[in-house]
Amino acid sequence: MMAHFDKLGTPLGACKKYPTVAAQDTRFRSLGWPSVLVRNLWELWGAEGFLDSKERIALDSVEPFDEWEEFALFGCHYLLLVADNTSTAHRQAMQESCEQTLSGSGVNHTASTYSEYPKAQGQRRFAAPLSVRTGNGGQDAIGNFSGMGLNTRVSTCDVYSTDDTGFTSFDYQGSHSWPSSRMCHTITEIGDGASLLVGGRTSPDNAIADCWVYHKWLNIWERVDDLPRPRYRHSATHLGNGYVMVIGGKSTSRTLVDDAMIWSRQQGWVKCSINSNERPPAFFGSSLIVYPKTSFSHPPTSRSGVIAGGITEDGLVQEKIWEWGISQYRGEQPSMSFKLLNSPNTKAENGATLARFGAQTLIHQGNIVVVGGILKDILLPFSNEICSSSIESITKAEGGVRCSSMPSSLEPRPLLIGTSAVSSGGDIIIMGGSAVCFSFGTFWNKGCYSLTVKRSDTSEASNGVTYDNLRGPWKFMRTIDGAPSPKPMSTSLLSATPGTQSLVKVPRVKLNSSMEFDKILDAGKPVILEGVDIGVCTKEWTSDYLKDKVDADREVIVHEASTEHMNFSSKNFTYVTKKFGDFLDEVEKGSKLYLRSLSAEKASELPADIVKDYPSISADFQLPPELASVTHNAHSSPLRISGPVNMWLHYDVSLVLLHYHVQAKC
Repeated sequence: MMAHFDKLGTPLGACKKYPTVAAQDTRFRSLGWPSVLVRNLWELWGAEGFLDSKERIALDSVEPFDEWEEFALFGCHYLLLVADNTSTAHRQAMQESCEQTLSGSGVNHTASTYSEYPKAQGQRRFAAPLSVRTGNGGQDAIGNFSGMGLNTRVSTCDVYSTDDTGFTSFDYQGSHSWPSSRMCHTITEIGDGASLLVGGRTSPDNAIADCWVYHKWLNIWERVDDLPRPRYRHSATHLGNGYVMVIGGKSTSRTLVDDAMIWSRQQGWVKCSINSNERPPAFFGSSLIVYPKTSFSHPPTSRSGVIAGGITEDGLVQEKIWEWGISQYRGEQPSMSFKLLNSPNTKAENGATLARFGAQTLIHQGNIVVVGGILKDILLPFSNEICSSSIESITKAEGGVRCSSMPSSLEPRPLLIGTSAVSSGGDIIIMGGSAVCFSFGTFWNKGCYSLTVKRSDTSEASNGVTYDNLRGPWKFMRTIDGAPSPKPMSTSLLSATPGTQSLVKVPRVKLNSSMEFDKILDAGKPVILEGVDIGVCTKEWTSDYLKDKVDADREVIVHEASTEHMNFSSKNFTYVTKKFGDFLDEVEKGSKLYLRSLSAEKASELPADIVKDYPSISADFQLPPELASVTHNAHSSPLRISGPVNMWLHYDVSLVLLHYHVQAKC
């Protein structure tokens, strides 16, 4: 954003001079204002007296929503400041509660390496890490499976390794069974070279119930028991012996799943009963960890661990940290209990906490490590983007769970949103990651990060880790696509004479929900949508109306053709500049003219956007809720007006939604 305004020659000087909430507060106090109250918009979202729970929940009925990380990042970069000349102790107390320092003490020393992705490779978000094998006896590798790619959800798997030679002859040789594209799913290792994939989603209202086991040594996917209820943004962990516990999540954009389920090959899915007076509320996107078996002497069928953070029904990040215990997890009636570890009023210093939303949480060298995510009220400081907490300190915690930062010089600085993180040997590997910066495009991490943690309370010799004998840096190797390849086109069809090919009838569909449209997108075949309410443009957009609303003297560049069929190869058309009013008059008279609007701001750099390019008529056109996926993922919205002329045959890489009005594209 800063670069955008710098490029326009309108730099945001105040942001550079006063980059923090505290600096803005000092700015106004130094100018003589005795009372200053400043909050960022993410904090206001959860502030009492600004929005209550019912108001936040009611927003879910407006449209499907699952961009919480982007929402928080956006809110943390804008603030509301109120300054007046009446000093009150109440406001001072509120302000003190909001102030954050940037200090932090770490007990770990972290070395990091960075490996840049090949062009247009490795970039995906909300995927899940997966242990895969190499093809010729090389060391095991790490996959980053499915997720949101550069343009759409993908079902492929990016493979990372430190061993270049292990991939010279590797190729996917599995069956045609392969999980469909999805995001916000989990993959959990269950022993014996197997991993369990659970759920996920396509759109926020289209959760997935299917589950798969990946067999690393056989290199195949096996479909197993579906979830009783589809879910995404859930948390999962391996209890041992092939038993996986799944807790929380969402089944639609408005519906949270408030239960814990255990899967095993022997019993399928079994619901846990809750056997404690206190328990966390329904949530999604929390951090779930099971204590290693070596930490405690559990009975064979009991385990315990920690669950922290997540977002509740009213859209607030929870700051509570719970210890959970489960007994008889191998039986038909597993029982679960919870105990609150931190005080509800305890505020973690400067974001050093496990209680986040959308973080990656893992066990590394006996410690719990949390990577990225978002916090309640504040932007996660760089110093505490990656934190660790010893399991021993958690179990002995009195009055709060302590986290310490893991200082590392990650360069270039990554955006730890939508990443996949996994522990392998002495390394923590961070793959992928991305977020949409509203109005400014999508930011992607451009490489893979490897972190090597050296504990300060042990020597290099005692823990067997030295920087000299470490493996090389982890880096992207290749992408595996195990989905069935499309059938080759018949040569007889290619050589068929004109008139012998049968026409395919394009189906006409009336939409009743956004889920129906998402299914159409997944099918990837053209349809005609009937009865779609696209606003008053269908009635108002006449030549006189458009000339009145859009400046008739505005100059536009149009195609002027010599025949009814424009040909890109022969260039039987020219680009001419006309006044908008004259262009409409000539079109009505039958002139062979065609307008495809360009960006009014930067025609050669920015995509066309009817809201910015033609603001006086943009409100006449709207997309109904059934087409929410288009609204969320729109790249451009050009205005097209045509006389009796056709464009050359072409194809568009991205999905195109054409709206027709009075036999003219609009």
